[in-house]
Amino acid sequence: MTSTLTTEVTPLENDRVRLDVTVPESEVRRRTDATIRDIAKKARIPGFRPGKVPANVVVQRFGKDHVLSRMVEDSLGRWYAEAVEKGGVDPIDDPEVDFDGPPESGDLTFTATVRVRPKATLGAYKGLEVGRREVEVPEGAVDAEVERLREQAARLQPVERAAAHGDFATIDFEGRVDGKPIPNGAGRDYLIEIGGRGLMPGFDQKVLGLAAGEETSFTVDYPAEDERPALAGTSVTYTVTVKRVQEKVLPPLDDALAAQVSEFDTLDELRADIFERARTAVEAEVEESFRRTVLDAVTREVTVEVPEVMVRRRVSEILHDTAHRLPKGVTLDTYFRATGRTPEQVVEELTPDAEMSIRRELAVEAVAEAESIAVSDEELLQQVREDAEKAGRDADELLARVRESDVMETLRRDMVRDRAMRLLVDAAVPITVEQAKAKEKLWTPDAKEQGAGAEAAKLWTPGQPEPSPRTRSTKSP
Repeated sequence: MTSTLTTEVTPLENDRVRLDVTVPESEVRRRTDATIRDIAKKARIPGFRPGKVPANVVVQRFGKDHVLSRMVEDSLGRWYAEAVEKGGVDPIDDPEVDFDGPPESGDLTFTATVRVRPKATLGAYKGLEVGRREVEVPEGAVDAEVERLREQAARLQPVERAAAHGDFATIDFEGRVDGKPIPNGAGRDYLIEIGGRGLMPGFDQKVLGLAAGEETSFTVDYPAEDERPALAGTSVTYTVTVKRVQEKVLPPLDDALAAQVSEFDTLDELRADIFERARTAVEAEVEESFRRTVLDAVTREVTVEVPEVMVRRRVSEILHDTAHRLPKGVTLDTYFRATGRTPEQVVEELTPDAEMSIRRELAVEAVAEAESIAVSDEELLQQVREDAEKAGRDADELLARVRESDVMETLRRDMVRDRAMRLLVDAAVPITVEQAKAKEKLWTPDAKEQGAGAEAAKLWTPGQPEPSPRTRSTKSP
């Protein structure tokens, strides 16, 4: 933004502020000239080629009032955005703008009244006793990973018998409706696993018990709501011919396996490496869990009224993010129907967690203000350069993109919040989970209710891992 407008911010009641904005006459003239040029590009006036209409002719033809109104319509939004940035205001709703109209000459002025993010009143936030889990590798995790690697190294061996569970069968198949082949309904030399994920649920079970050279037929009734138009509401008869049956042969658990699936020479070295990597992952998980628990403990101590408009917008953001994480072709409405919920029910379910996530943010912001945490321009630029290095990108190019997209201040706020969060974690006093549970029994019902929910609101979508059960200790690989 290049104008030199001035902004005076006046705090009002109920988390509202008034912006008194003055746009200098030079900026008004510049924007007016730009509007005239834009009108001239599109105007069709006899005697002039498009884009070559003189400015005075445009004003005469369309009228000065029209030109000024068009200029204000095109410019007021960007002036308001600049005033918000210069005033350090963080609006949470649309503004109420009071504007008398463009002046004949001189500066242009307007006022904008808008609701801003509320500020939380802090309670205790240092020295809080917070439960922290022990770093414990899940029992059986090493064995499970070794077995996974062993499965990857397995080979298939032909057998002269009927297909059994766990075997692989090579098949030919063809689907017909009323005796006629269906499009894309046939396959040759198709490999399926008996008991694994196949062409469709239960398809592999039709091959179970068949030997090479044997054939079977069966009918599949597709529901009318099937997403594949060619199959929806049809009954397809499939004919399957088994061409070969193979069993999976796992390699022995020995040093040769370790050398085959890793850079290690012995199985003991491989197991030790798996254990250390699992421990590192658990440490990161415990650290993140402790971080969330500390934040919830601090949030329980704050006092703040979360505006409904912020909650509504947060729910909309969650739904928007969910829609982008769904598989291609699956809409939110389809997802809601699949989960047996209406959009209204989903919004109702998300609202409490959305409010809590905002409450956490406001708590961290209050800590940052109380501790006078700030991020300088130099630190901001250094962070961008470090991010570029980690991503393997050119630092100057990334910095230019960040500046062009006007996210510098957003990045600054994120860095401030992160520093405030690190301060809270460092200031917390870790206690055992058992001690934390004992203390929790002493909380009042209101405190429990306020602190409910340890994770930010979000919907589960296909591809995300489901919550894992609590782990048990494994002392050695």
